[in-house]
Amino acid sequence: MRDTLLKLCRRENLTRDEAREAFSFIMSGQATEAQIGGLLVGLAAKGTSVEELVGAATVMREKVLPIECDPPGQLVIDTCGTGGSALRKTGIFNISTAAALIVAACGVKVVKHGNRSASSKSGSADVLEKLGVKLEVTPAVVRNCLASAGICFAFARSHHPAMKFVAPARTSLGIPSVFNLLGPLTNPARAKHQLLGVFAPELTDRLAAVLRELGSVRAWVVHAEDGLDELSTLGPTRISELLDGQVHTRTLDPRDVGLPYARLSDLQVTSADESAAVLREIFSGVKSPRRDIALLNAAAALVIAGAAPDLVAALSLAADAVDAGQGSRVLDTLVRASNG
Repeated sequence: MRDTLLKLCRRENLTRDEAREAFSFIMSGQATEAQIGGLLVGLAAKGTSVEELVGAATVMREKVLPIECDPPGQLVIDTCGTGGSALRKTGIFNISTAAALIVAACGVKVVKHGNRSASSKSGSADVLEKLGVKLEVTPAVVRNCLASAGICFAFARSHHPAMKFVAPARTSLGIPSVFNLLGPLTNPARAKHQLLGVFAPELTDRLAAVLRELGSVRAWVVHAEDGLDELSTLGPTRISELLDGQVHTRTLDPRDVGLPYARLSDLQVTSADESAAVLREIFSGVKSPRRDIALLNAAAALVIAGAAPDLVAALSLAADAVDAGQGSRVLDTLVRASNG
């Protein structure tokens, strides 16, 4: 660790193997809190490279408690993001969670990875709990949720036990760290299709390249010009798409797919209770800017999963599912299965 920390002090990138060795050390309970803090601060000050993220994510994937899909190898998608955006701190409803439920309503299996809020009014775990979903459940219940509802929630705290070794240092530092990026890279079901929102524009290409190295098949890594770590209806969004082993970056304006611009106040909530009420409102069929942004993100996930050829077709598919009451039925089934 001494050599690793000295290298970071010189603002030099670690190799993949060096990053792997360092994260194996800190996530096995061998490191002191000072060593963990030094590693996290050194990486944050320098900025993490693709090789460092791949090395670290490989360790986390090895230590995760997995979700076994039935049948093995079936296509599953995740809509987990990094959080941490400045706009998120103003209080935005849980867009990616709403999108995940809509995607499941369209027949695509979803393993929604998430946690309690660290940087917003409501994390995915918080809002799902308010909606009646039981968070800490057995592997058998998780599998039943996926089989019966088409979606399960992978509560990060339950699936990443090795995080207990780094949690005290991470909490005491109180700054964003490499673990904000590693969470979405370590889905317990090894989802190879992802819609991943990030908190900074320079991360879209980088995270897409990391997903390629980790074996992902197709992914969109997105960051909106307004700062939102989702596909936004407040303005254009930067998208780095991984497809056929290549990463291509473009910009999407919501008006190009027939959605009007929203106002920030249209999307804001003050609590997990309010966010849960917004999700129920969307699933009841009420037309609103909140519905628009949820449908847009669901549509992106449907395109990534190959369930629709383009965003326009995917938007229609998602809207039809919501209007037919499928979103509400998926949520109700998830609540029953998680409490069963």
